[in-house]
Amino acid sequence: MNNILRERERYIKRKLSHLLFEILEFPEKKDVLYIGLCYCQLSRIYGLDEIPLEGLKKCLNKYLIDFDSYPWRDYLLELELFYLRDEGDKFIKGSGLITYNPSGESFLSIDPRYGFLKQNFCQKVYRYWYISQKWENFSKPLNGWEVIENAIRLFNEGLYGETIFYLEDYLPYLNEKRELLMFRILKTLAIIGELIEKNERRKAIKELISLREFIGDFKPELRELPYNFKKLNKDLKKLEKQLKKSKRSIYTEPIRLERKRKNSLLDSLRKIFIWLLSD
Repeated sequence: MNNILRERERYIKRKLSHLLFEILEFPEKKDVLYIGLCYCQLSRIYGLDEIPLEGLKKCLNKYLIDFDSYPWRDYLLELELFYLRDEGDKFIKGSGLITYNPSGESFLSIDPRYGFLKQNFCQKVYRYWYISQKWENFSKPLNGWEVIENAIRLFNEGLYGETIFYLEDYLPYLNEKRELLMFRILKTLAIIGELIEKNERRKAIKELISLREFIGDFKPELRELPYNFKKLNKDLKKLEKQLKKSKRSIYTEPIRLERKRKNSLLDSLRKIFIWLLSD
């Protein structure tokens, strides 16, 4: 992939990530996903990239959305991935979508410039829909630690690219040392996740080793934080061994950053008992 395509891909992925953040912070915004859901469903059913606009209308009705009152033109323009073709083979895209009024048979498709992103786009749409239905209390962060907490939720759902973009967007919010430490750890974890998804194993191992060394260098500081870095380090060791196997593709369980387990009453009593015996 040349540099232009790589930059275009990153631009669209960042744009879609920002759409997810908006949806999570303002749930009513998820209406924009309906057009993506319908396009991906119908495209799979027809086995074509181009689908009839009339089919899109019927699909939206299944979601109880009135096509005539649904701002589909605005959403197509916002997504920036689509074009329309009318029965005269005229192509409408960009700002032309705002004024276009379909009078006959029209078709919808992903712009050929972004065709290589179709599969990724549909995966994202389904994933974002699931997350928007599942999550609550994901609000715009007010401080650095809320940024970290939100980013961890994204990471633990396997949204690695979104985690990176989120951390980069809110980097100015991070001022305390603990926040900056977590920024480095989370971003590297997300980079490792992306590299594994692309099967770039050598790069992933290099990042993984660097991260383990970083965690070891800051062990005292990390011990004060509410996340289980001891378990994370064990998981990273296991992942490193898996990545060093000779198979071309491997299944790896997703790495998660878990909270420390709170001490049970039995653990507390055991500690008190040991303390009494030591006196």
